[in-house]
Amino acid sequence: MRLSYRAGSIDDIEHVFRLSRDVLDEAWSKDVMLQSLQVGYDLYVCYQNDMLAGYVLSQDILLETQIMQVCVHQDVRRMGVGKTLMLMLMQEKHDVDELMLEVRASNVAAQKFYAYLGFKPSGLRPNYYSKTKAKPREDAVVMVYSPA
Repeated sequence: MRLSYRAGSIDDIEHVFRLSRDVLDEAWSKDVMLQSLQVGYDLYVCYQNDMLAGYVLSQDILLETQIMQVCVHQDVRRMGVGKTLMLMLMQEKHDVDELMLEVRASNVAAQKFYAYLGFKPSGLRPNYYSKTKAKPREDAVVMVYSPA
């Protein structure tokens, strides 16, 4: 399995949109994703041949990086794609005060993954996630990583 990692661009938006729609409960519209890249969000992508295997989307706010989406294709889960993408982002953002993300309170596997990378729980956002077809309204666990 050959995986290639790189910084993403607007040229990747169609693949990113399709993968997010297939994997995430609360996928953004293609227009919102496009606008986020146009205003300076950072995108890192991983391709397996022509298939988008995963991506990480983040936004810098002053000296903080907010990780907006981490998305990995179902067929390549537990093969290091998410880890490598997150490590790329963390390396690139080594000079920020902190990286922050939200994760569903029920998503214990994701919380363990982020803890493995050095993120620590720092609070809750009550009723952060809207009810979807598959999941109830739910709190978000805020997790923070401080590079320094």
